[in-house]
Amino acid sequence: MPVLLQPYREEELQILRGDHPKQKHDRAYQDHDRVYRYDLYNDLGDPDNKSPRPTLGGPDSPYPYPRRGRTGRKPMKSDPTCESRNVVPVLQQFYVPRDECFNQVKKADFTSYLLKAISAGILPLARELFDTAVPREFDDFEDMYKLYEGGIKIPDVPVMDLMFKVFPPLKSICPSGGSYLLKMPMPEVIKNDKLAWRTDEEFAREMLAGLNPHIITRLQEFPPKSKLDGYGDQTSTIKVEHIQPYLGKLTVDKAITDGRLFILDHHDNFIPQLLKINSLENTFVYATRTLLILQDDDTLKPIAIELSRPRLDEIGTKVVGADSKVYTPPSSAGSESDNKAQDTIWQLAKAYAAVNDSAWHGLISHWLHTHAVIEPFIIATNRQLSVTHPIYKLLQPHYRDTMMINALARQVLISAGGFFEMTVCPGEYALRISSDVYKNWNFTEQALPVDLIKRGVAKHDSTSPCGVSLLIKDYPYAVDGLAVWSAHRELGRGVRQDLLPKRQCGSRRRRAAGLVEGGA
Repeated sequence: MPVLLQPYREEELQILRGDHPKQKHDRAYQDHDRVYRYDLYNDLGDPDNKSPRPTLGGPDSPYPYPRRGRTGRKPMKSDPTCESRNVVPVLQQFYVPRDECFNQVKKADFTSYLLKAISAGILPLARELFDTAVPREFDDFEDMYKLYEGGIKIPDVPVMDLMFKVFPPLKSICPSGGSYLLKMPMPEVIKNDKLAWRTDEEFAREMLAGLNPHIITRLQEFPPKSKLDGYGDQTSTIKVEHIQPYLGKLTVDKAITDGRLFILDHHDNFIPQLLKINSLENTFVYATRTLLILQDDDTLKPIAIELSRPRLDEIGTKVVGADSKVYTPPSSAGSESDNKAQDTIWQLAKAYAAVNDSAWHGLISHWLHTHAVIEPFIIATNRQLSVTHPIYKLLQPHYRDTMMINALARQVLISAGGFFEMTVCPGEYALRISSDVYKNWNFTEQALPVDLIKRGVAKHDSTSPCGVSLLIKDYPYAVDGLAVWSAHRELGRGVRQDLLPKRQCGSRRRRAAGLVEGGA
């Protein structure tokens, strides 16, 4: 940076860090402020209205968590360690550095998606209010399919086009005349066949190309063992006789050696909080393990699902093991009624596994690993790097809108009584589970090739452009992800080699280069 500009840059850094002498610290930050400071997740609960939640993060907290951006809001009256909440959560009544706020296009898009989400929720909510048979549950599959059928037909009249021009977000929930309001879009998987989602093939395919394709791992020992400490023996009860009929001529040991057995293991993820989760109203889930075989056509097939819940000691105060039951795909032998019963039980076992996986996607894969862990990097980048720095320019497009989205999430998504607690099975214990996961989060393991190798679904391959080759060839998430990761790596290396001054020395160059090479 030119010498004459350095004093101005130093003053700007003071402003960004909140250290400028003219800045006031006895008030909430205002819309015009540009302050990037760290804070704890102490604004999720509402102790003044009897909805407390623990503070996440901090050296003395039992719940480690990434830092968030500070807002400077006043503390709660009943608990001064908690930050006050917005009066109307959906309105932006909270501080985000002005450079991180939505632009007009993004704001319109976000409003559109919000309206779409609200409209998509009206039908299930109305159904819950008026369903006297079994509230909060689908009575049958036809009841579920009704979410994607019917709705209110929008008349094809010129005034609708005028309304769209005046309020563009309205177009997202009723795009044009002749369309239907309050009708959820039909999922692709059931457009041609309403029962396609029930097949074992689709169940396994979604582990590679569905909602949460970054959990499945190669089975390395049998039976699967737990890594939990202090919960008794949590070793899987899946036995050889459960899965041998589905291995053909392979033995279990040979299938493991050849890399043909895989597992979707949510057992350790849920067991520690499962008793508390199941104590919630209208909630009951299991901790699940799902074993799959890689078939000759390079597709996966589920061969066993284990459903577990904690087993307590005689006085009911300590978890000393697990009560587990193993389910396998129904066989064709037996009477028609027996086969139908077995198929129904198998479908329920798959549903419990899918509940675990869906909750893990929203809570961990998406919120924690995509949003929460990135916010400290955004704050650090703005506090340490000039906007003219090549690494800043490289990272900023990937940071865009994240702090704003995270702030909104703290208001309506992960807060007490928010969408997570209403829709994801862990309920009010959801963020505690994400804290347990964050304890073992390691930045250097977030690069996609490193993650794939760690999960055993890829191996080192010096002849591959990405340095790895996949054990499952039909793995869309990994195939596409490696292509994107490689492009970002080459771009980062090019910026570091071509734009950073050759003589830039000391920790700043290494620190900036480390962000790029980390492969986040």
